[in-house]
Amino acid sequence: MRYQTISLFTGLFTGLLAAGTALAGHHKAAEEMKPIAAAGQVVVVYEVPCVNPDQGITTLKELIRYEAGKSPIAYMSVATKLDDALVGAVDVHQSMAAMQQAFAWQEADETWLAIQAEALKACEAQLDQISMSIHSAQ
Repeated sequence: MRYQTISLFTGLFTGLLAAGTALAGHHKAAEEMKPIAAAGQVVVVYEVPCVNPDQGITTLKELIRYEAGKSPIAYMSVATKLDDALVGAVDVHQSMAAMQQAFAWQEADETWLAIQAEALKACEAQLDQISMSIHSAQ
């Protein structure tokens, strides 16, 4: 009987130790992540219906690479896949004014507009189907 108690205690202790170790790793991963935006920055979330999300994402990534190399206004962007029929992007701008400058550059840049049109074509979507929400980081 005493052996069973010690064995049970050892098993429980080992289980708790393993769980604690796993949780400690979880906290370490969280410490390495950074916030998506700082106070005053602007986060823009785009969504568009897409019948071919893999091709839509590929073209969105092409658009993001183009922006990164050509935009005179610095901002970060990442393509997103929300489900089997919805793709999008998340942009982070330094400020509301910087976001508006980026929008003006996009609207005036023929290559950017052409790549955006390719992405919409891959998704079989129209420009007016893009939804956008703007969030001010606090």
